[in-house]
Amino acid sequence: MSRWSVEPLHIALAPGEVALLGGRESRLLATEARNAASLLPLLDEALADAVWPRRRVEVVLSQQFVRQVLTPPPGKALTRAEEAALVAASLREIYGTEAAGWRVAVHSQPPHAGLVGAAIDADFLQQLEALLMRHGCRTIAITPLASRAVQRLPARFDGWWIAVEPGWATLMGAIGGVWQHVAAQPLDAEWRTALPEWLARESECTAAPITRQVWLQPFGLGAVGRIATDPAMADGWHWHTQPHDAQTHGATALVEI
Repeated sequence: MSRWSVEPLHIALAPGEVALLGGRESRLLATEARNAASLLPLLDEALADAVWPRRRVEVVLSQQFVRQVLTPPPGKALTRAEEAALVAASLREIYGTEAAGWRVAVHSQPPHAGLVGAAIDADFLQQLEALLMRHGCRTIAITPLASRAVQRLPARFDGWWIAVEPGWATLMGAIGGVWQHVAAQPLDAEWRTALPEWLARESECTAAPITRQVWLQPFGLGAVGRIATDPAMADGWHWHTQPHDAQTHGATALVEI
């Protein structure tokens, strides 16, 4: 069996873009529509080409298609079913009946900390999985961008991690590798100026102080440049921009994770 035949097919889905990377091929398809469902016809078209490996498929989803939550600390060990129920309840509290149509994944943490949950529209996931199987894809893994990217952080990470992609930012704060705070918000062209103020506000909401070390991870934004920090909010904050390819834009940056 050739090495090419066992390499995974990497797919990234972001608002308006589908990127594929597999074997010796790469491709980017775009649409003016921004919702997740609009990407399925593009992916269907791309997979009609026989050049792509199909034994293993790894799909990364932009955080704009994901909703995250940190539950209240359960105070005791829970079964997997109880963890999923707690995450689902926390999502319903925030998003109401809309959350009933979401599929939930749970990141377990010690009982004194909340559970981290990620939710994605269940109908979209079902259609995506069916499309991939229809094209002969076998082993399929579908992962939110943040869930994949935080695996690069130290096991006992202390500080704040911000994933920035076109139009969206995901913020997570940890103490000793345990997540204590999660948040997200849209971004506009002034995001370099807005991030420090947003982070300062979010840091005031944590139950325990989180060290003022910030790791900024850009995805598909080109050259990031310096973060504009207001001197009034800069005291004690230290920003670090993680390595990134300044030549890669949009979903192409997600497919290479």
